[in-house]
Order: sequence, then structure tokens, then C-alpha cells
Amino acid sequence: MSDITVRAAAAQNSKPLQQGLIVFGLILFGGYLLFDRGLMGVLLEGDKSRLSWLIVAVWLAMSARWLYLLRRMGSAQEAIAEEDMARWLNHGWFAADSVLKIGLLGTIIGFILMLAPIGELTSFDPSSLQSALAAMSAGMAVALYTTLTGLVANIILRFQFQFLADAMQKRLIEDERAV
Repeated sequence: MSDITVRAAAAQNSKPLQQGLIVFGLILFGGYLLFDRGLMGVLLEGDKSRLSWLIVAVWLAMSARWLYLLRRMGSAQEAIAEEDMARWLNHGWFAADSVLKIGLLGTIIGFILMLAPIGELTSFDPSSLQSALAAMSAGMAVALYTTLTGLVANIILRFQFQFLADAMQKRLIEDERAV
């Protein structure tokens, strides 16, 4: 094999990682904009259940794994079994579903926190109603922020792992042609 062919194959194999780094950079830039505008702080401080932190941690861990798997996909000399690829993708789909379900769990917790002050009302004077409404709004914030975080993390993780699935499919086709 000529030197040009080897370099062309290496460039083709590193393409998914390069594209993945661009996608990840765009996602991080979007996160930076949210942080810079103070929206990330509002979201994480408004969620008293701290489930949004868990969702963000799962997303960060799975994004690191996604980049690692894209890097492995670009390694032409390493043989990767189709079963391993399927297992890696299943981990990604599971994580995407999990962050969505954690967000929905936060919705339920938020509604419980929202409705709890109603049961504690003993009188309907303006001051007790005002404090009950303040507590109810905190519960609603938990419900909405965890739902939002779970939905966004789910969409991003699904996009990332669909990107990986496409790279894996391309790699399998190339491996079959080489045989």
C-alpha cells in the first residue's frame, strides 16, 4: 500500500472524531452562553431537588464516553466486534432514556413539593396564602427545571449517540469491503 493511501485511510478514520469534537464544541459553546447569561445558575439554583445536577453529571460522563468511543472508531488498526459496538450504543440509549426519566421524576417531586403547602394551610388569611404560594412556586420550579434539563439532555445524548451509530455503521461497511 502506498504512503498516500495509508494517509488517506487515516484521515478518513479520524473524520468521525473530528466531526464529534466540532459538535461537542458547539454544545459546550451553547452551555457557555447559558452560563454567561446566568440562565444555568437560575436553573441549577432553582432546582431544590438537585436532580438537574445529576442529569448534567450523567450527560457529562456519557459525553466523555461518546468522545472516547468516537476516538476508538477512528483507530483503523484496532478490530472492534459488532457486538461491542451494539453494547456501546445500548449504553448511550439507556443513558438518554435515564436522563429523561430522572427529569420526569423531578416533575413528580416538584408537584409533591408544590402541593404540600396546601395541606398545611390552617387559615385563608392573606399572609398564610402568600407564604403557601411562595412555597408552591418553589415546587413548580423544581418540576419545570428538572423536566427541562432532562428533555434537553435526552435530545443532546440521542443526537450524540445517533452520530456514533452512523460512524459505527460506516466503519462496519468499510470493514466488510476490506475483507
